[in-house]
Amino acid sequence: MTDAPSSAVMTVLAHGVGGRTDLPLTAWQAGWSAGVALTFSFVALGLLWHQPQLRSLAAGRPLGAATAGVQRRVVPVLRWITMALFVVVITAGLVGRNDTGANAIPVVVYVAFWVGIPLLAVLIGPFWSSLSPWETLAGLSDREDPECRPVPPSFFANGWAALVPVSAFLWLELVYHDGAQPRVLGWAALGYTLTIIGISYRWGRDVARSAEGFGTLFSLIARLSPIGRGPNGRLVVRPPLVGVVVDDLRPSELALVLVVLGGTAFDGMSRTRFWSDVSAGRSGWESTAVGTIGLFWIVVLVGVLFHLASRFGDRLTGRTGFSGQFGHSLLPILLGYHVAHYFSMLVLEGQMIRVLASDPYGRGWDLFGTASDAVNWTLVSPTTIGWIQLGAIVSGHLAGVLVAHDRSVELLQPATALRSQYPMLAVMILYTVFGLVLMTG
Repeated sequence: MTDAPSSAVMTVLAHGVGGRTDLPLTAWQAGWSAGVALTFSFVALGLLWHQPQLRSLAAGRPLGAATAGVQRRVVPVLRWITMALFVVVITAGLVGRNDTGANAIPVVVYVAFWVGIPLLAVLIGPFWSSLSPWETLAGLSDREDPECRPVPPSFFANGWAALVPVSAFLWLELVYHDGAQPRVLGWAALGYTLTIIGISYRWGRDVARSAEGFGTLFSLIARLSPIGRGPNGRLVVRPPLVGVVVDDLRPSELALVLVVLGGTAFDGMSRTRFWSDVSAGRSGWESTAVGTIGLFWIVVLVGVLFHLASRFGDRLTGRTGFSGQFGHSLLPILLGYHVAHYFSMLVLEGQMIRVLASDPYGRGWDLFGTASDAVNWTLVSPTTIGWIQLGAIVSGHLAGVLVAHDRSVELLQPATALRSQYPMLAVMILYTVFGLVLMTG
């Protein structure tokens, strides 16, 4: 087949995860089996892992000088290629055909940008900060004389503004009834771009960078990559995962991670029979209102559970700051949920990027000869997708347990270190069981 009905394509784009009912496990069997695996892993770590290991591994090995030279020559070219593509995508949303199946912007935004860039960051490191069009525009609009700038509000300077664009994006993707319409996405992207330019002009590039929510999120996910930046800013090679221990999450960064985790949890819940009963017969703004309430409460639930675990951790250890010291253990969990929820969308709907590249505006063009290419909607079987979803969630939580345990033995005495992780283990088991029940039910 060479094309797909607009509604069929964008229904899947709006929700990257569907329930798997063809696996040899029931929903609760999958959930509780994973919970038992987490518990045994926790016990094994307590018995065998008595000294911190990850921080020394995170130092990595610097890449050669030749790599830095290539980077200096290649990055500027890639930056302006990215900017050109960015202009094409926004103008496609603003003036292209207002059809979700014919216009390139929905697939680019929901698949290439939201799904592809975080996964690429895990593979090749913190590349987005060098190529981001918002970073480029912020640099161009930054006034050179810092003395001309007023003092920025703490909401911007401390990174809390980064929650606004990411939360709005999740609302568009998961809740808003016209969230896949090209005009909606085009105007939203243009408005966000102008906001970043305005922040940079008034308060400087650094403040704009802290308010740019997607760059902040992608940089956090890039800490899981085997390629990272050392203390001097040079690229280093290191084992995967260990980069998360280099810096604790700031409160605003922790809140951002919890919001995204809550969004993916709501994405899973929105595909359940329970939510189908709640939203049955609702459409338009009524459906949006109900979805907004559901999204809000799931995000609150995820955040409250982590907050309670942190409070109990403080009490058990007699210390404070548990959430900041252990918040980085949520990053592998975030990656696991991201893969589980969006892998199928990347593999299947991602093929539309090649097709729409020849006609991004939906005008009947065929610039690269790919407009009539077939999309293989059976490229990956439902069973394979299901096992990848299960594996991603369980692996993410196991990695989270390992990271949290390593930090606990770094900060605390062995007996206290193990006891401090009881509340976090309980929350991770709840997250795992809840996620797998939604995924497989």
